[in-house]
This record gives sequence, structure tokens and C-alpha cells, in this order.
Amino acid sequence: MGDNKHRDGSVMKIFFAILFFISCSLLPIAYCPSHSLSFAQDQKQQQGPLDKERLGIIKSDIQKEIQYNEKLKKDIEDARKGMDEAAQQRLLKVSKIYEAMAPEEAAKTLEKLDEDTAAAILGNLKPRKAGAILGQMDSEKAASISKKLVVKAPAPR
Repeated sequence: MGDNKHRDGSVMKIFFAILFFISCSLLPIAYCPSHSLSFAQDQKQQQGPLDKERLGIIKSDIQKEIQYNEKLKKDIEDARKGMDEAAQQRLLKVSKIYEAMAPEEAAKTLEKLDEDTAAAILGNLKPRKAGAILGQMDSEKAASISKKLVVKAPAPR
């Protein structure tokens, strides 16, 4: 029995010695900064091409979005130009109608319109005709419309 205890104790000592030796041999690998740094650098080197590929895909997607938005902006500007030109053509047509009217009739009708619209119409008339119409209007309304004509004067014909 004493032999058994002695043998068990020796086995335990050998077991702990082996365990200690293994632990000590692994310790430098686990806690060595150069090994950790090397591992991190390896990871970075492996991830580098993947990151570049991802960035390339994202950059390409952004470029496509920019091109799409620029085309959309141009389409909107073109549509707005077309609408502005159409509105200008309608305004000229209406102005010609007022120019053909008698000054008294044109004045009565223009007084019922908002001042911005009246000023836009009068701005497209010949100065003599516009003056005759303004002369037939209420003086306060005529003064207010005249002020708007000065501020928003159309380009000379």
C-alpha cells in the first residue's frame, strides 16, 4: 500500500511537471507581442484585398447614383424650361388679347386680377396701350401695379 501511495504521488508529480512544461512552452506564444502583432498583420494583409474590393464596389455604386441624379436633374431642368416657355407663350397670347381690347374694358378686367398677373400682362403690352389701360384703372391699383412693373420689368421687345 505504501508503494501505491508513493507511485500515485510520483505519477501526480510527473503529471504536474508535464502540465507545467506545456503551460510554460505555450506562454511565450500567447503573450508575446511579436507573435500577436504578426498575427494581426497577417489578418490585415488577408483582409486588405477584400476591403479594396468592397470599396471599389461601393465607389462604383456611388458613381452610378451620381450619374443617375445628374441625368434626373437635367431632365427636371429641361421640363421646367419647357413649362416656362409654354407659360411665357400663354402670357404673350393673353397680352395680345388685352392689347386688342378697348382700354376701358381691359382696365375693368385687369382690376379683377391679382396684381402680379396684371403686371405681367401689362408688361408685355406696348407702352402706349399699357398707359391707356392704367389711366382707366383705380389710381391706387394702378400705382401698385406700376410699382410691380418697375420691379419685375420684362426684357425689352
